[in-house]
Amino acid sequence: MTKKVPKIWKFFSKKFQYIVIISLGYNCGFRPSPLQKDPISGPQIPAFDSIPNSGEYFSEIKKIPTGFYIRQVYLNHSNKKEMLISQLTVSESKNWEETRFEGKLNLDESGKFFRFRPRLCRMFTSKNPGARWTLTRAYECDHFEFLIWKSGPEDIRLTPGPEGEEEGILLKKSKSSNISQISAIILKKDSSITSIWGIRLSRVRKGAKAILEKQDGSKTELNTLKTVETTGEIKTERSSRSEPGDMILYTNPGEAKPLAL
Repeated sequence: MTKKVPKIWKFFSKKFQYIVIISLGYNCGFRPSPLQKDPISGPQIPAFDSIPNSGEYFSEIKKIPTGFYIRQVYLNHSNKKEMLISQLTVSESKNWEETRFEGKLNLDESGKFFRFRPRLCRMFTSKNPGARWTLTRAYECDHFEFLIWKSGPEDIRLTPGPEGEEEGILLKKSKSSNISQISAIILKKDSSITSIWGIRLSRVRKGAKAILEKQDGSKTELNTLKTVETTGEIKTERSSRSEPGDMILYTNPGEAKPLAL
């Protein structure tokens, strides 16, 4: 004798089949490729003064259990329309590790902010500051997209962050820097050597003038020792009372060229 199935169970059985089919389709082929995704929607930005100035911007130094990390943005829309995002991580296990996102800027059709899709990402490692970087990995990363806009007199907002932070990150530039100078940030110091970092430190020339700019705006001239690629060392001077987060501004002798890598 065949048992009769209630209509209500047939109804839910069919619903369950549809749910399973839709779920499988979404996870096994119907999901759009990141390379084909639509541009992420823009932020709600006031109509005034929202395009950031060209320059070098730094995030706060963030501590992690084994060290720290920091981000920098090099932004140049004065001539080449280029941009570079760099993240430095310093830890006991990985030594010094730097990741760079490189590509071109595009002004959004609203005219209020920039869109940045990096064409190349590269990862480097080094044992300590002052040593040359070793390339460990290079890969295409044009499926990433970042939005950049001005959020204060010396501030920009980058959304999302390089690690996928949905709220984005805030970066600041030196209050007195200009496009003819090269910026770096103090990472750490000991009794004799102060370690610094900056995307354009490789452009520092012999005889360059180095100025320490503290976070309160005060300035002191320093004795430069050496710069190697994106890292460098400054002779620690007790009178300067420098600390992590302070800026170093280099001016090459006789040079006043537009910002360039």
